[in-house]
Amino acid sequence: MHSTKTHKVINLMISFFYHIGFWHRGANPTVNELKAKFFYCIYHALFLLSLVVGAITTENVDKKIFLSEVAIAIVVLLIKLCLLIWKQSQILVLLNRFCVFSIRDDDDASYFNEKLGRFMKFVTGFLITALFVGFSESVVLSFVGSEKSLFLEIAFPLDWKHNDIAFCITTFFIFTEVFLAIIAVLFSILIWYLLLICSLRHDVLGSELRKLGHEQIAEKANKKILEKRMQYSFFEGLKSSIKTHLHLRELTNELESFFSKLFLTQFGTSGLCICGSIYCLAFNVGDNLLERLTYLLLLLYFISELFMITYFGNEIMLSSNRLSYSLFQSNWVDQPHSTKKCIIIFGEYLKQPQELIVGRLYPLTLETFTRVGVFELNALSFIIFIEASFQILNSAYSMFNILKSFQQ
Repeated sequence: MHSTKTHKVINLMISFFYHIGFWHRGANPTVNELKAKFFYCIYHALFLLSLVVGAITTENVDKKIFLSEVAIAIVVLLIKLCLLIWKQSQILVLLNRFCVFSIRDDDDASYFNEKLGRFMKFVTGFLITALFVGFSESVVLSFVGSEKSLFLEIAFPLDWKHNDIAFCITTFFIFTEVFLAIIAVLFSILIWYLLLICSLRHDVLGSELRKLGHEQIAEKANKKILEKRMQYSFFEGLKSSIKTHLHLRELTNELESFFSKLFLTQFGTSGLCICGSIYCLAFNVGDNLLERLTYLLLLLYFISELFMITYFGNEIMLSSNRLSYSLFQSNWVDQPHSTKKCIIIFGEYLKQPQELIVGRLYPLTLETFTRVGVFELNALSFIIFIEASFQILNSAYSMFNILKSFQQ
């Protein structure tokens, strides 16, 4: 019997949330802790406001597109930040209920730890990359070159273009806001972790179902255990598996209800941003190579955000769908008629795979991810068609003016 707990990397993230004041340690937050929570939310909302005002006031069309796209991304990150701050108890309950359980078999425990270890290696690399890119673009690139320039030319009350102190303050503001955005990305990692644990628990349950009755066969050959005792052991294992499955279904429904609206928001906003990034890359929008590289990074980020949740949602659906087949891989043939009836009823119940539904509209699967991709390509094709039409009309109008001047 192996007991699993919350992974040490996730525990480090939780300790970090406590240290910076995102989470409170007591049953209820104190006045100072509430002030800190409100400060983080309002401070990050100011970043969104500065991006929106900057996009409205700037005269450069390319910068309008860029700032608008970043503002849409910050909307989702602000929602995640607020959920992370104000839904502490619900998140801790989900982590405790999903991650604290027992695994009977050594092979199942090894499989679980191997899958989880690979995920944590990916998470570590993802965080290092996010920190490097965020620090480089918000701080390092601001001081590169002879002229003062910001990675994000946001609206700011100080004249940072003509004042060195104001420039440093604005750079510090952008750096801290990017840092808060990266913390919001940590919440994404928590979501991925919960989805992964959910799929792995279905895999472990499937392995336990397959092994029902087979261990007793080997035991009978060695120790001459009575047949009735074997049947009783099989039935007890079947009851335990049924209880585990009902508990897993309840946990998955809780996970769906907690994150469904957030996933729906991600699908809507990420689709817009992906379409905008592809448009900017297709028409070479941007003053320099750095801006075009930023569009590429934003495109990869939004695609990865959608892909990760749909991938793990798809894994939950597949692992729960395999449970019915796993049940009939057990040694059900040698069981009494009453037990076989229970197996048939349970097998029919298992034929309905567990799916996470986004906003009660779309299943959280890779098929939905590809549908979103097709929609974005169709939207992009429409935008390109409109752009080409305007270019053709503009060329025709220019040619008309030239011919008219020759006529005069």
